[in-house]
Amino acid sequence: MNVVVIGGGVVGVTTAYYLAQAGANVTVLEAQQQQGDFGATAGNAGFLSPSDAFAWASPSALKLAIKSLLNPELGVKYKFHMDPALWRWTASFLYQCRRSKWMQNSDCKYKLAQYSIDMLADLRQATQINFDASDQGIVYASRSASELKKLSHHFNFLQERGLQLELLDRDALHHKLPMLQGNSQVYAGAVFSPNCKTGDSTKFTRELAQWCINNTNCQFIWGASVESILQENNKISRILTSKGEFKADAYVLAAGAHSSILAKPLGINLPIYPIKGFSITAPLYDTQMQSMPGFDDTDKLVALSVMGDRLRIVSSAVFDGFDISHRQQDFKAILQLAKEILPDVADYSDVKYWAGLRPMTPTSLPILGASAIPNLFLNVGHGNLGWTLSCGTAKIVADIIANKTPQISMDLLRI
Repeated sequence: MNVVVIGGGVVGVTTAYYLAQAGANVTVLEAQQQQGDFGATAGNAGFLSPSDAFAWASPSALKLAIKSLLNPELGVKYKFHMDPALWRWTASFLYQCRRSKWMQNSDCKYKLAQYSIDMLADLRQATQINFDASDQGIVYASRSASELKKLSHHFNFLQERGLQLELLDRDALHHKLPMLQGNSQVYAGAVFSPNCKTGDSTKFTRELAQWCINNTNCQFIWGASVESILQENNKISRILTSKGEFKADAYVLAAGAHSSILAKPLGINLPIYPIKGFSITAPLYDTQMQSMPGFDDTDKLVALSVMGDRLRIVSSAVFDGFDISHRQQDFKAILQLAKEILPDVADYSDVKYWAGLRPMTPTSLPILGASAIPNLFLNVGHGNLGWTLSCGTAKIVADIIANKTPQISMDLLRI
């Protein structure tokens, strides 16, 4: 079988890997050049974290939205403007905010995330690719005892489903993260997820793409912007791109936030809205520094991790359409936080700034599998956990195309 995958970010490349493992001949079309940033793949916090599997739509979501309007430094910013897509998405999101829906969606997201981490472990063993992975877990810190108590109660939901967690007091937190010693009074303590991981998703994507080129029937066409997707007899017949025409037996849409734009002319309305995020990457002073756990300041909504010789700091969820423009002011809060808690770790005068779009659904669950068009399959809508969910969702979609039953229930994951 010949398959074309639209999108060469982490979701598209893992999809190509599992399709090739199933015996398919795969062509990946990616709009970016080979050394491009691949959208959301490039700027995320690097977390591989079933511990972040909570659905965004929850009973407390409206309260957080109001709080964000009053506090411009908070990482969530909802911009009111006349965008019908945003209003439709918001209405669907609010419908999912009931506790019963939140529990259902979070449970599904956690199972999918854990399955994906298991798939990644197998992939690492099979390919031996290097992506600056760290298996030291992730710390979720809070600045007050009262908020730490709420945080611990919140994480009980995932702990009841099998996620291993530890509660750290202030001393235990700084033993886990000695780089915070100079600021010992900032945090009251933390919840620690020891089995979560961090890694560079861009490096992973490039290394896995090269591994597929060298070891499977995969080819990658870089700089291939999709111009139109043509149909005949209710099937995709070919794709026209800036690099020519491509035909296949089956097609997989895995183009991140732009998937909804590509699907709309085909009569497929994907409930995906682009959520803009910001990150900075700074070089470490000590490139031989021992790796550290991922770190999440749950009060400021800022996450950071070490990736090889770099420190990545990430924040913000801005509801502002497909605009990826940014100003220096957009990075002020996360840069200040990094300087506050890790003042001597990285060179903050030499940072790389990034802004990109996360493809979020109202349920916080991806949309996988068959579409209304028989030979078009979907691997879209991964939201804030694209890196975490990539291997699992790719394996599921590859299984569906190969007429195998996925190992995860599809009840909440279909369009």
